[in-house]
Amino acid sequence: MLEFTTKISPSECAKILRQQSYTGQNLVHEEYHELCDGKQICTMVFDRYYLRTSSRASLTVILENLYGSNRVRCISAGSSESMFKFDWGAGKNFSQWAETILERYIVKG
Repeated sequence: MLEFTTKISPSECAKILRQQSYTGQNLVHEEYHELCDGKQICTMVFDRYYLRTSSRASLTVILENLYGSNRVRCISAGSSESMFKFDWGAGKNFSQWAETILERYIVKG
């Protein structure tokens, strides 16, 4: 799991990721909830085919500001091959895709 904080709201992050999903990632599902007091939560599920593992990987991105800061959590799954769960770096690569897209908005430190 990869986790970071951004300067922009969950809905703004989701919009940016949605716009970039044409680059090999397929947006499978998106769910957005606006709660009271400007609180937001957005869940996005992407999938991508990795030739190096001959399999599809999924990436679940949870964007929320329920406790004040704008947090992003990226969880990859299904990227490993065989019973040894070796994914040749595909899962990490997929998680870093979201981080790279949102890099200019990440709060450092």
